[in-house]
Amino acid sequence: MSPYTAIIRRSGNPFELAHVLVSWLIGAGYDAYVVVGCAKRDVCMAIRYRTVCPDIPDENPIIEEPLLLEEEPRYRLMPLPDFTSDYCNQMEKKEAAKKQAELDKIEQARQERIAELERPPPDKIDGWRTHAWALVLPGFKGVDEPFFIEPSEGKRYFADAEQYQQLDSVYNNENYYVNLQSCSNGLGSLNYDLSDLNCWEHLLAGEPFHRRQLVGVDYTDKASAVLTEKHLDAPASWVEKLDISADEFEQRYPGSHKVIHYKKVLLEKFSPYSQRDGIVKRMKIFEDYALSVPLLTYEWYKNRVDKMETARIDHVKKDVQETFAIGRKDHLLKHEYSMDAPMTSVEGVRTLHFNYYPRLDHLTKLVCTALTFDEYYTDRSDRLESRQILYTGATKAAPKRKIKDVTETYSRNSDIPAKEDVWKRIFHMQDNTIELLYHYDYNFVTNDTRSFIKPNLAETGGKILFYPDKTSGYIADPCAKLPRPLDIYYTLCDNMEWEHSTNKHIRDRETDVTEYLQQRHKELTEPQLYVALFDTERNEEAKKGWKEQEAKKAEITEREKEAEIDPLAPYLARMFGSGHGSGAPLTYKEASLVREQCINDFKSKQLARQNLIQERYDKLNAEYKAKRLWYLANQFILTPEKETVYFATSAELAFRVHSLEVRLTRHRDLSGPRFRALEEYLDKHPLLKEYNRTRKYYSNDDK
Repeated sequence: MSPYTAIIRRSGNPFELAHVLVSWLIGAGYDAYVVVGCAKRDVCMAIRYRTVCPDIPDENPIIEEPLLLEEEPRYRLMPLPDFTSDYCNQMEKKEAAKKQAELDKIEQARQERIAELERPPPDKIDGWRTHAWALVLPGFKGVDEPFFIEPSEGKRYFADAEQYQQLDSVYNNENYYVNLQSCSNGLGSLNYDLSDLNCWEHLLAGEPFHRRQLVGVDYTDKASAVLTEKHLDAPASWVEKLDISADEFEQRYPGSHKVIHYKKVLLEKFSPYSQRDGIVKRMKIFEDYALSVPLLTYEWYKNRVDKMETARIDHVKKDVQETFAIGRKDHLLKHEYSMDAPMTSVEGVRTLHFNYYPRLDHLTKLVCTALTFDEYYTDRSDRLESRQILYTGATKAAPKRKIKDVTETYSRNSDIPAKEDVWKRIFHMQDNTIELLYHYDYNFVTNDTRSFIKPNLAETGGKILFYPDKTSGYIADPCAKLPRPLDIYYTLCDNMEWEHSTNKHIRDRETDVTEYLQQRHKELTEPQLYVALFDTERNEEAKKGWKEQEAKKAEITEREKEAEIDPLAPYLARMFGSGHGSGAPLTYKEASLVREQCINDFKSKQLARQNLIQERYDKLNAEYKAKRLWYLANQFILTPEKETVYFATSAELAFRVHSLEVRLTRHRDLSGPRFRALEEYLDKHPLLKEYNRTRKYYSNDDK
C-alpha cells in the first residue's frame, strides 16, 4: 500500500507507516531512511500495556537553588559551638543506616516481585520478528547524531535502543543500502556512514549528488560529474503527492478518537471540536493492571469559552483541581475543591487562585471551608495581606452560620512609627471586642497591643461613648508616653467603622463567590466552545452572514440578467412614452419606423466614432512627424537635456499614435459584426414580430 493510500485509510503495517514517516521527513529536509530489521515483540505488535506512559505529568515542585556568592565575605560571625556528642551522632547514624538498609531490602524484594509479574511470556521467535522504522542521519537540519523514530508512536530513540535487535538494510528514494556489519553488540555500535563500502553494500552504483566526493571534477558541470562517477538514479516515484488538508489534520485520529493502553494507564486522545466539552486528551491512572481501581484522572481541554485548560481528579482524596488560562472576567487561574463539597455553596471545601494584577482588589487566593473563609492579597495600597474569617457552626435554632472572629493582617509601613502601624486587627463578633496588634519595632522583642470592649449602641442611642475601663493596652517601650484618651477614642471609632465595612465586605464576597459557583456549575453542565471568527464551518454567525452575502450577490446577478438592455427602448419611449414595453406587438408601419431609426442611429454613431478616432489619429501623427523632422534638422546642435526631452516626448507621441491606430483598426473590424448582431436582435425582437413575419413573407415571394 502506498503512502498516499495509508494516509487516506489512516492505518497500515509497520512498513507502510515507515514509508509515510520517511516521506514527510525527506520533504522537510531531513536525511531519512526506512530501516528493515528485527525488533522485540512489543514493538512489532504495538503492545504498550507493559510500557510506562510518557505523558504522565510531573507534579514534583521545582525547587530553585539559591545563588551562591562568588566570593565569601571577609568578615562573618563565628558559628555557635556544637555541644552534641560525636558518639551519640555516630550511633544514631548507624541506627538510621540499619533501618534504611532494611527498608531498601524490602523495597528491592518488592520491585523484584513486580518485575517478575510484569515480565512478558517467552517469545519463541525473539530476534526474528521483522519490523520497519525510520532512521535519521546527521548532516541536515541541525542533526548531530543518528537516531531512530518509531512510526507507530512517533517517539525518538537513540541508536542503541534495546527494543531494536537487528538492522538488515536501509533505503529511501535515492538508493538501497545493505548492512554488512554485525549487530551482536547492539545497533549503537554500527557505522552509519553509508558511503563506506566496507560497511554498506549499494544496490545502485554511486552515491547521491550531496554525498559524492569528486576530486578533479568541475562541480558546476553536473553532467560531467555524473558521467565521471556513472551514478544510477532510483526510479521516480509513481505515488500521488502527499497532502493533508486542514480538515483532515484537525480530525487527526480515525473517528476523531484514539485509545492507548499503557501500564496502569489508559490514555484517550480526541480531535479538537469533536467532543461537546472541548476535551482533547484524558489520562486515567489505575492502581491495578486490570484498570478497575482509578487513582488519578488528568484532562486537557481546548477552545473553551470558560478558558479551562486542565482538570486533575484525585479519586482517592476526592479532590478536583481545575486550571484556567488568562482572560476570564473574574481572573480565575485555579480552582481546587472537594468532590463532596456542594457545587453552589460557599461552605464547601475549596480554594480559588486569582490573577491579582488586573483585579482592582488585588485578591490572590480564597480558601473556603465549612467554618472558615480566608482571603489573601498582594500589593494592595492599604497593605492588607490577609483576612481570615471564623464562623460558628450551624444549629437548629440558627441554621445559617454566623461570623465569630475576623483577623486582618497588614504589612509594615515604614513611613509611620511601629507603635502606630497596625499589624493585626482582630474583631471578636460574638464577644463584642476589638483587639489590635502593632508591628514590632527595631530591637524590640514585644509589640504594642490595644483591646476594646465595644459600647452598646442601643443603650447610647447610636453614639459611641468612651469608657476608660473598657479598654486596655500594652506599650513595649517603657520610656514612651502614654497615649491620650482622645486618641484612643478616635482609634475606637475608626475600628468600629472599619468593622462595619468589613462585615459588609464579607457578605458581599460570599455573594460573589456563590454567584461564581453557580456560573461555574452552568459552565460544567452546559459547556460552550470558542470558534474563531474566520471559521465559517463552525461560526454560525459568520456562516449566516456569508450565506446572506452570497444570496445578495446572486440576487443582484439575477436582476442584472433580467434587466437586459433593449436597444429599442429609447425609440419606443420617444414614440409611445416610457410605459410601453411588454404590450402587444407593433404594427407594420410603427415597427418599420422604429427599426429604421434604430439602424440609422447605429450607423451614424459608428461613423461618428470612426471619424473622431481618425481625426485624433491624423492630428497626433502630423505632430509626431513634425517633431521628427525638427529633430532631423537640429539633432547636431541640441543639448543633451533637450535631446532627452525630445526622446521622451517622441516616445509618448508614438505610443498614443499606435494606440489610436490599433483602436481605429479594431473599430473597423468590429463594425460589421456589431451591425449583424443588431440586425439579428431586431429580427428576433417580440415587439417586431408582425413586421419580421411580413418582411420574411415578401422576401420569400421575391425569391
